[in-house]
Amino acid sequence: MNEGRAGAVFPMIVLGGVGMFALASILLTEGNTIGEFCRYLLVGGFLLSVVSPRIGFYVWLTFCGYNDLLKRLMIMGGRVSHGDLPFVLGITPAMFGGVVLALALGGLMGTRRLVFRDLVALVAGGVLMVGTGALAYMKGGVGLNGVLQAMANNGLYALLLFVLPMLFRNVDELQRLWRFLVFAFLPVAIYGVIQQLQGFAEFEIEYLQTNLSIEIKQLGTGEVRAFSTLNSPSALSVVCAALAVVSLFLGYARREKGRKAVLHPALALLCFAIHFAGLIASTSRTPIFIVPIALFGGWCFFSKPRTRVFYAVTGGSFLALVVASPWLVQRIDLVNEFIGRLATPGSFMGRMLTVGTYWDRLEGFATVLMNADAYTLLGWGIDEHGEGRFHFHDPLSEVLVRFGTLALLFLLVSGFLFLMLSHRQAWRLHAEPDRQFAARMIGLAFALVAVSLISGSILTVFPNNVFFWLCLAGVAVLARQQALAARAERQEKFKQAVSPIARPAQPLVQPMRPRIRRIGMRS
Repeated sequence: MNEGRAGAVFPMIVLGGVGMFALASILLTEGNTIGEFCRYLLVGGFLLSVVSPRIGFYVWLTFCGYNDLLKRLMIMGGRVSHGDLPFVLGITPAMFGGVVLALALGGLMGTRRLVFRDLVALVAGGVLMVGTGALAYMKGGVGLNGVLQAMANNGLYALLLFVLPMLFRNVDELQRLWRFLVFAFLPVAIYGVIQQLQGFAEFEIEYLQTNLSIEIKQLGTGEVRAFSTLNSPSALSVVCAALAVVSLFLGYARREKGRKAVLHPALALLCFAIHFAGLIASTSRTPIFIVPIALFGGWCFFSKPRTRVFYAVTGGSFLALVVASPWLVQRIDLVNEFIGRLATPGSFMGRMLTVGTYWDRLEGFATVLMNADAYTLLGWGIDEHGEGRFHFHDPLSEVLVRFGTLALLFLLVSGFLFLMLSHRQAWRLHAEPDRQFAARMIGLAFALVAVSLISGSILTVFPNNVFFWLCLAGVAVLARQQALAARAERQEKFKQAVSPIARPAQPLVQPMRPRIRRIGMRS
């Protein structure tokens, strides 16, 4: 007993010494104290994720909503420099990287079950991450920090397709995970509403004046577009829209008879109202479409016939928008004039109703997608930013202009195949609650993609990309568990076929029965 206590003393002394050294380093630093604190927080978060991946995963999800607030609070920690940014913004990628590393090593060492589909997800995520970093490097003018940021935003979180199936097993655990996100991000939505009503706080204005955020443009326009604890109004709007939808999904989900809902319907409506209020506070209009598209898609994807109707309607609507874009561009000013009579220009309602910003998207459709000169095999060059030959503000036009028709075709075909794979996995699930949850996750993921196509690429903005990959990874969790259960059942049947229940062995020599002679009396 004393030996056990003595063995625990040494690690405690080491941890205490490390903690005292970190505290002294933070307090005595000549730079920014919060920036110095984030250096140790990055290392500590990474080690936590390696030692305990599940706890690290939940802590990482929480940091996804509040990490940018640390960057904003640096204004209170003394002199702010760009050298502190990599340590502040690197906390979430480092923690997630620690989770991936722990699960991968656990699978290779045999402490966690690792199957072929897990290896495929791990390799695919790694390839996507390296590819996005290479594209960022090819653009030029981007240093190491820019390359790492591109890898994190566009590729790293695709590894959720590997992480989530390794950590979670069934639909109940996934629903509890999303319930945690709904509650954890409620302060984000509430803070966004307060920010819109009362304006930016003094430390936020000082933070914007440091030029550490692109939202400095708000100081010039005199308008408040709430971004809460996130990095931009776009991130706030997409996150709040997604969690508003998930609130309804959790409150009104199929469940076995006698089981309680993961989120009470009344509480689900309250959470929906709060997150939707955060969405409105951001003054971003296009992400509002996430709510109806995700709800309608989640209902349609539960059935194959409804799925076909859904894609026919949405695909036809998008093509009609592209074809009509030249006509709409010429008449959007008339629409703005009409809307201007409904609300005071510059007011909150006026900003919400105006459609002038849609001109950029429509102009990209009209001058690129509807322009035969824009279609080349390899594109017009990666340095095209819209000020040159073509103007664009949507991801499809950007890919076509910069990389050409082959790249655009590859992107569309890859997206189509990945979407069909997700649908097949969902349709093959046996339990109705599993199929409904998978259909709803695909519906939310599709809504994020659809809004990204018409309002600029929101999927490269953190933490929007996290929510997108969480949706698709949820489908992978259920498909993996059903495949493992089916494999275990086949193995059990095989064992029974090879090793039948032994019957009692028959003796080789039958015992001879005694022969009884009847001796009769002779007459």
